[in-house]
Amino acid sequence: STQEVATMVQSIAAAAEQQSAASEQVSKNIELISSVAKQSSEGATQSAAAATQLSSKAEQLQSLVKKFTIDESGSKGASRTPARAAA
Repeated sequence: STQEVATMVQSIAAAAEQQSAASEQVSKNIELISSVAKQSSEGATQSAAAATQLSSKAEQLQSLVKKFTIDESGSKGASRTPARAAA
């Protein structure tokens, strides 16, 4: 009957609207995930750069600390005189 067809058409239209709304939400969520992934990648890049700088600073500090000698006379603390380089 015509009434049954009209009801089916309305059901199909309502389902199509719901599907469209769900597709929009999925699209927005994918964009959000992409944005978060990009931010995470940028953060990882910055962390790697900071780790490289920290490693360099640690090497510099180690080099500076090697210039000092420990006072072996039994007193506490280190000598303030840098160790002399071998000639």
